Amino acid sequence: MGKFSDDGQWWWDGTQWIATSQVILPDLPTTEFERSGKLERARANGKTAQRLSWWRTSPPLAMVTGIPLLTMVPGLTRDLRSWRLEQLTLATAHLLGPDELMLAGESATLAVFPEDYPPGGLAVAVTAAHVLVFRVDLQAGQPRWIALASSPTDVKMELHKRLLGLAPGLTVIGGRGQWSIRGVPGIFKPEPVLDAWRQAAHGKTAAG
Repeated sequence: MGKFSDDGQWWWDGTQWIATSQVILPDLPTTEFERSGKLERARANGKTAQRLSWWRTSPPLAMVTGIPLLTMVPGLTRDLRSWRLEQLTLATAHLLGPDELMLAGESATLAVFPEDYPPGGLAVAVTAAHVLVFRVDLQAGQPRWIALASSPTDVKMELHKRLLGLAPGLTVIGGRGQWSIRGVPGIFKPEPVLDAWRQAAHGKTAAG
């Protein structure tokens, strides 16, 4: 069973300690989202949306392609988020074992500011004892590396609604860095992550 050192700098894989920054998660088990065929449909729709987006630079063509894009993109974003949340659950179980469940998680689905790039490149998971920030392997589409592993009491989270709320972001501050996880309004749901973090931090403080 895996576990992190108290300072979050090392991870025990069952046989040896590995520096957290050097941990590479293996390919995760197939999710229900994939088994249902939704991933294949989402990828097909994503390719269609990408083809349509090339024409946005031409105003007349943008009027034709704009409506399909507006109806397609929110669905694609929801699909990506659903799939990523399933993956976060699996990644958390791989690192911490089945007894420390993910209480809440969120994935980046929007890139607006320089710190947001690459789009979809970050995700966060909260358990009763840990806050984990993952870097996502965009080619494979799954959490692959660990940017932060810390106790909830050693982490700060803030919700920022930039651009009049059109670019909400959850900023995780801990260790020696900070990470901005931004999503599409109405689809991005940072509140459960904030609530889980506050409860975990309060519970650990009370227990201590």
